[in-house]
Amino acid sequence: MTRSTILRLGLLVALALVPALQSNQYWLHVFSIALIGVILALGLQLLLGMAGLLSLGQGAFYGIGAYAAALLAFTFDLPFLVSILAGGVMAAAASLLLVPIVRLKGSSFAVATLGFSIIVHLVILNEDWLTGGSIGMMDIPKPAIFGFNLASEFAFYYVCLIVAGIVYVAIDRLTASRFGRALMAMSQDEEAARASGIAVDRYKSKCVLVAAFTAGIAGALYAYHTRYLSPNDFTFQRSIDILIMVVVGGLGSLPGAALGAAIVVLTPEFLRSSGESRLILFGLLVVILVGVGNRGLVGLISALAHRLIALRKAPTAAAMRAQEP
Repeated sequence: MTRSTILRLGLLVALALVPALQSNQYWLHVFSIALIGVILALGLQLLLGMAGLLSLGQGAFYGIGAYAAALLAFTFDLPFLVSILAGGVMAAAASLLLVPIVRLKGSSFAVATLGFSIIVHLVILNEDWLTGGSIGMMDIPKPAIFGFNLASEFAFYYVCLIVAGIVYVAIDRLTASRFGRALMAMSQDEEAARASGIAVDRYKSKCVLVAAFTAGIAGALYAYHTRYLSPNDFTFQRSIDILIMVVVGGLGSLPGAALGAAIVVLTPEFLRSSGESRLILFGLLVVILVGVGNRGLVGLISALAHRLIALRKAPTAAAMRAQEP
């Protein structure tokens, strides 16, 4: 086993022990929201960090997945797992509407996805017959698997942890495949990738679809977790929050996306005791972390680790040189 695999397994074990170390129901709720944020950040990392596509529409797919899962659970009384997958599928199907704009580059693509995000929010807000309008959707059925109730914060934390782990492994395998290498080539030089035979538009469309599917899964989990949906949960600001998660953690790094999501979700809660000033403190923290560069917090940690290793090796190297004749 490689050192990276050992570290990941150790982190998974540590996360699995969180409910044993922190039994407070509120904090378990916050940790579950953080894991849902991890799923969202991993999807955008595939788009932005791997393919170089700046999308501001992840919040829209998040909302589509949430409302789709809730509506299917209400209308057809679908099982929990089926509703979760259906939320992802509906978000992925909605992403096909963005296929005509994948030819756009840079800020043009970002603005187009922004427009899509605003349209989805307006539909959620105004279509009362479908989404409940400004009142939202209440009394979403409790999650259950094979008769086991998962509505408790303790049980649902593990549901979120398992789903986040599956999404992480899936995207990690995807980025290491031929598909992932094609995305990296596109992000470095799109024209060179096209000249090399890569069907750029098709790969972009697939990438958007996968990211939308993961956002839809996260939205479905959120719907079952809160059991209440409000249009205010799926505004343009949600897409910005997801973008901040990825940038803070570090572009191109899946562990960075997960770390960034944890920081963005948990830091305001830890600063809650500071009152109204917590927003200022959180903003300053984000500015500092973004200022580290596009490698984010993971890049900073990696640079510090290499620096410490170099400092430890320096005395040994100097001693060896002193012993040379």
